[in-house]
Amino acid sequence: MGSPRLTTSGIVITHDASFSVIKFGTKNNNPVNTMVVSKMEPLSGIITALVTPFTETGELKTEAIQPLIDFQIKGGVDGLFLCGTAGLGSVMRTDQRVMMFKESAKAARGRIKLLAHVGAPSTEEAVILARAAESAVVDALGAVPPYFMKPDEESIIKHFKTVAEASKLPLYIYNIPGQAVNAVTPAMMLKLAQIPNIRGVKDSSRDFINLLNYLQVLPEDFTVICGSDSYIYPAMVMGARGAITGYANGFPDVYADFLRVIRSGDQDAAKRKQFELNVLRGKLQKPPLAPHYEALRLRGVDAGVPRAPLRGMTEKERVEFKESLMKLGVL
Repeated sequence: MGSPRLTTSGIVITHDASFSVIKFGTKNNNPVNTMVVSKMEPLSGIITALVTPFTETGELKTEAIQPLIDFQIKGGVDGLFLCGTAGLGSVMRTDQRVMMFKESAKAARGRIKLLAHVGAPSTEEAVILARAAESAVVDALGAVPPYFMKPDEESIIKHFKTVAEASKLPLYIYNIPGQAVNAVTPAMMLKLAQIPNIRGVKDSSRDFINLLNYLQVLPEDFTVICGSDSYIYPAMVMGARGAITGYANGFPDVYADFLRVIRSGDQDAAKRKQFELNVLRGKLQKPPLAPHYEALRLRGVDAGVPRAPLRGMTEKERVEFKESLMKLGVL
């Protein structure tokens, strides 16, 4: 560990290869509070919001995790978001989420960045999940605000601060008010950005203006990730560092190629790719999340089925879905 550095504000910072130790607040001129902050590179690129493989009885299908992750890595995506919306974290037991973190880290073997979603209705459960994710050796955490209940702004900020301080991993706020009920506004995000371990935000508000407001008010080194597939390209043009998308589950190669085109600077090609993906996205809507599982099956990966209350596709839906993908030329 490097030598401590005392700042003019009385904060002591000690650096290591993978994290910094920040000591702040004083008593008799000595720092009394400590926070360990990860120095992981910011998230960027295409991150698949990975489905979680389940059996028909709703248990974790652990044997499916390795081939599922291998398929994503081979497809060329930059990271995996575990137990998020597409991963059905909100309908999983806590022990299942912890097992998914552990088994995914074991399967990935450091070959791809893992972002574990630890959002929960209670602060206590979110802290438990954050510590478990850190023990599982993932790279970063993501969290929606507490959902169902409607805490005030001060309570939501305190919740995120507590979760951030529960581990030394970077935390990315997940703004998805359509599902989580509670929005994280740009003004709130600006306050949260002052908390050392909070490094970015995934915006799934489906509101491009909200994403632009994040980009406008937040510091340049604070990561904004697009969570709405319909405008990944314009979001990245305006400064978003990438996208977290469930639609990449069955098509990681398609999304990785889209990112390559965006980064090439070929605007016409990027626009065409965005419009093509919007058409593909339209085929992956109903029944909720089931098309991701079926697309994976059609591409040779058995990811099991969704967990109740969601359902898999009927045979009729499977036939129609396969035909629609063949017409698009993605099978």
